Amino acid sequence: MSALCLQIFFDLNRTHAIVSRRFDAELGGVHGIGLNDLQLLLALDQAPERRLRRIDLAHQLGVTASGVTWMLRPLIKRRLVASEASTEDARVAFAVLTEAGRRLVEEAVPSGRHLGAELLETQLSKQELARAAELVVRLAGKPG
Repeated sequence: MSALCLQIFFDLNRTHAIVSRRFDAELGGVHGIGLNDLQLLLALDQAPERRLRRIDLAHQLGVTASGVTWMLRPLIKRRLVASEASTEDARVAFAVLTEAGRRLVEEAVPSGRHLGAELLETQLSKQELARAAELVVRLAGKPG
């Protein structure tokens, strides 16, 4: 069974790479961002006041603090996200979605939904899709 478990993770990793490249190409061609960028921007868009502490954003995305800093760098350069120091704690920095970032989310989310549907709904029945969603949540260790 352990060989099967390892193979499942290899298959998940390969599938992630293939699908990410497709999302990055399609979203990049239309909106100039990739799948990871859209996920980060959407997390900020859904946050109170459209801002999160960088460490909270990292946790939400499942990356390290340095990983989220690396992800934010090009978005800050493009002025889609701003960095804001905490007035209460000098060690804390916030990532804040700008108006340009909010507009990009508004434009890119429908494209992402369409592509997600194209990739999944052509391969899975509604029941399989619901079951796959449950399994992914369980594998990520989220309550569900």
